[in-house]
Amino acid sequence: MNPDETEHGTAQGPADAALEPKPEVIAPRAYLIVFVATLSTAAYAFMWNSITVALPHMMGAFAATTDQITWVMIAYIVGSAVSTASVGWFTDRFGRRKVFLFTITGFAISQLGCGMAGSLEAEVFWRMVQGITGAPLVPLGQVLAVTALPGRHTQATSLWAIGFIAANVISPTLAGYVIDWYGWPWIFYASIPVTLTCLLAAFFFVPETDHNPRRMDWFGFLSLIIGLGLLQLMLARGERLDWFDSPEIVVELLLAGILLYLFAVHTRFARNPFIARELFVNWNFILGLVFVFLVGCVLYLPMLLLPLQLEQLAGYPPDAVGELMMARGVGTVISLSIMSRLRDRVDLRWLMLIGLAVTAMAIWSMSTWSAEVSPQHVMVSNFIMGAATGSIWAPMNTMTLAHLPKRTQDQGFALFYLMFDVGNAIGTAVLIAMHTRHSQIGHALLSENVSPFRDAIRGSIMEGGDWSRRTLENLFNLDHEISRQALAIAYNNSYFVASMVLVAMIPLVLLYRKHKNPVPHSG
Repeated sequence: MNPDETEHGTAQGPADAALEPKPEVIAPRAYLIVFVATLSTAAYAFMWNSITVALPHMMGAFAATTDQITWVMIAYIVGSAVSTASVGWFTDRFGRRKVFLFTITGFAISQLGCGMAGSLEAEVFWRMVQGITGAPLVPLGQVLAVTALPGRHTQATSLWAIGFIAANVISPTLAGYVIDWYGWPWIFYASIPVTLTCLLAAFFFVPETDHNPRRMDWFGFLSLIIGLGLLQLMLARGERLDWFDSPEIVVELLLAGILLYLFAVHTRFARNPFIARELFVNWNFILGLVFVFLVGCVLYLPMLLLPLQLEQLAGYPPDAVGELMMARGVGTVISLSIMSRLRDRVDLRWLMLIGLAVTAMAIWSMSTWSAEVSPQHVMVSNFIMGAATGSIWAPMNTMTLAHLPKRTQDQGFALFYLMFDVGNAIGTAVLIAMHTRHSQIGHALLSENVSPFRDAIRGSIMEGGDWSRRTLENLFNLDHEISRQALAIAYNNSYFVASMVLVAMIPLVLLYRKHKNPVPHSG
């Protein structure tokens, strides 16, 4: 028998099995709870993605520079890290239902504040509030969905993830249309009715849960949230300040490292630590934290790079880019729908192996693209990645979180998504820095090979083409093409690195311990 199964009660005798509620009997109210959880998380995902489309318009409205407007994103990221780290304690202290209602209410107020902000300082403040109140909707939304469908962790996770991922995919396109028709404040106003609907439905359908108030471990709490806040700030500003050539970045990294180290030591030896030590005796949970960190680093980065590549190199208009990116969402929704039907009937490790291998192949194929990529290639690669992502996310989620003790569920879910956010921030910073460096190196190497004795250059000179050196305009055209090809090489290198990281993750799947079906959770 697996040690984890004994500890968490997953191995049941005949008497226990007879008393176990039948997973087939699910009340309609349970699906309403799943719907509320999914819709609230989708509202958060829409806001997270649509703001990137609005930033250029906000720059003009606030007369801000590029460095100044990025604080709109930095404030949101820091606020999200702080609240995600502390959501477990608040649910223990006040109960899951009260915290969920509070976060939805705060999120709705922040949407109104962001839309009505008349200065950059006010916008940054409300975005901080939005990050603090909105980020808990992700772990709380999933734990509500899972507890509403006892014994059906994979199905609940898949249904919840469909809305979450679909909102991620369609939000840039939808936000673009809203901004074009009504202006950037309406990406905040348009979400308020959805948020209020979630609030009203949650008030009537989300049940009260047992909670166990515990003392606040102030040292652990402050060391964690300040350390994470400094880490997120360092990652957000590093590229603009030239990383470790900036004293600010060095100081932020040192302080973040010291505080997070103190938090780890304190958690190990404190009598009542901020995060329960019970979580760290569960092998699958520890492995899942490593896995979700790596997933955050690489799995969703093509969604960041691909729109830039299509607009910068292939010349696609923004609306066409959004439509092509939706193929990934379609693939993910289909995949997660299939996952919800499986309901833990197969070995989830094999699904993860297949998903990682297929995703790595799809991203590797993107590393072979030329600058003139066809719409068919984009749609096929995105659809395959979306379908494979579903077979990674739902099984990883189930194997990591399905067997947590009920008293530490909220902390476990929050820590899981916190590791994802940290991985995503680190992966994005590293990849963008690597991409910038590769484009510069590529430009230098390609320029070294520009010579009038090259066939392409000689032919252009003889025919008086765009690459002739007779005028400054022609020299500019030649430099533009060199930059364009260097960018294409940089994108290819980034996709190749991401695919190799996914391949390296495959052996980790075999370290997961196989569990029986998860124990149904009440409330």
